[in-house]
Amino acid sequence: MTRCRCGCMDGQLVELLPNVASSWPGSSETPYLRVMAKDTEKVELFALPSAVPIGTITLTSCYNISMKVPYMTYEELLSDMLARKGGVLTARDASDANIPKKVFYRFIQENELEKASHGVYVSPDEIPDELYLLQQRYPKIIFSHQTALWLHDLAEREPLPISLTVDSNYNAGSLSDQGVKIYYVKPDWYDMGACEVKSPGGHLVRAYDKERTLCDMIRRKKATDPAAYRYALRHYAASPEKNLLNLSEYAQRMGIERQVAQAMEVLL
Repeated sequence: MTRCRCGCMDGQLVELLPNVASSWPGSSETPYLRVMAKDTEKVELFALPSAVPIGTITLTSCYNISMKVPYMTYEELLSDMLARKGGVLTARDASDANIPKKVFYRFIQENELEKASHGVYVSPDEIPDELYLLQQRYPKIIFSHQTALWLHDLAEREPLPISLTVDSNYNAGSLSDQGVKIYYVKPDWYDMGACEVKSPGGHLVRAYDKERTLCDMIRRKKATDPAAYRYALRHYAASPEKNLLNLSEYAQRMGIERQVAQAMEVLL
């Protein structure tokens, strides 16, 4: 392992001091960081439990800002993850944090977590949230079409099956067996309009925003229930939160400017 001058060990959990944490993107919300010393010149900081890189600091600045090691046990880290994720814990979380499998499954057993699906466990007192659990098992999915309309209050009732979108290069694998409607889009469209919204269970899930969702529905108008289509357009047009600039931008990128203009001109 490589030790930097502030005493941080490669792969060790550290916590930035409050005055330092405020200057690092995301660190104030995910204070537990992992130091990965790639070489003797710099260390990289990764937010846990998602293991997303949030920055790089040199040895000199690392030495100057000071860090403290909280010495969290594996069990404490798992408890922290469970609380942060609303009573849901995944095997992927443990793997990302380099927690041994035997420790993870002992924690699952001792805390009587219930298996919701492969690699996903929930607290016994947690109300099942189908969308959130599906997102935890398949992080690359983005809820779309009728499901996104419902999440944005642009649908009268909860649609079945769940609609979601993935990159055209995505290997759906077992996702195809979950009873969901899968849409595949080219990579250039995959992240366009993606945002986080609250599920009915109160958890944040990834979905397309209202404007992207309307573009998807207009683009596939012939495959959409006419009543649901009219309801979504009418309520979007009446919404004070509509963003017509984004709607126009998405329509242009998707090559459906004329269809979107025709759909909206009678409502605005």
